[in-house]
Amino acid sequence: MITAFHTADRTASGAGAILNLFRRNRIRVEHLYCDSVALKSITYERFRGRVNWTSVDRFIGGHRNRILCREGTELPAERGYRRYESDALRLRLCENAAIFLLRNAGSHRVRVVLLDDTGEHAGLCAYLIEETDRVSVVTKNTRLYLSEADRLLEEKGAVLTVGKSSSPLRFADLIIAPAALTRDLHCADDAVILSAFAPTVAQNAPVISDYSFELPEKYAAVKPDYLDEMYFASAMYALAGGHELGASVFRRCSDGDTIHTRKSLIEQLKRRLAHRS
Repeated sequence: MITAFHTADRTASGAGAILNLFRRNRIRVEHLYCDSVALKSITYERFRGRVNWTSVDRFIGGHRNRILCREGTELPAERGYRRYESDALRLRLCENAAIFLLRNAGSHRVRVVLLDDTGEHAGLCAYLIEETDRVSVVTKNTRLYLSEADRLLEEKGAVLTVGKSSSPLRFADLIIAPAALTRDLHCADDAVILSAFAPTVAQNAPVISDYSFELPEKYAAVKPDYLDEMYFASAMYALAGGHELGASVFRRCSDGDTIHTRKSLIEQLKRRLAHRS
């Protein structure tokens, strides 16, 4: 069971406020189903006063620590209420975008750098080396990645360059930095940078970090109107076993200023390759 919560503000002024004196706040509950997943959508209609969380408690049950709701919704933390958040799908969309670009770049000589200090994305390397023979990893977790490099060399005959030095970033055509960038990469100004989060430090090149795709109909049919589509998809992916969402490739992506289609981002990478040839 997944639980979503929304406060519908019905408060009014003037004559409406007088009418509201005769109305009681109420709770509406809707049950929706997608495959084997049950979604409980709870709407608290507030005509006056504050939200009566004691009344809400009996509908929320044991799911109060992972409530799906709009960003900024005021929840009583002292009662154990927490907004559910997951970055898993955002990270996967970033990885998928990188693989898609490489498969459509028209070259196996794309210089790729994976920036991953923790080692959480080591599994991506096997897919990257299928598309290009120039993959470097910049990481603090060299032990894990050197082990991965040995495995790929033995099983596929592929060479994966691993190190702590950031020097490969200066010559990279495509940089994959799933975590938010907190330092200047000193990369080329026409390099393509993919991340799952907006950078906290300005970069030489724009950072693609916002991805959108078409939500499959079966999920769209049960999404409450008050929830953002990507947020809802993230919950379905992480909580409801919506593994097919993890295979999604962006239809649109953005660096915060420019919106790209698949075609325009491919062309950007091709221009970079042509420029440095």
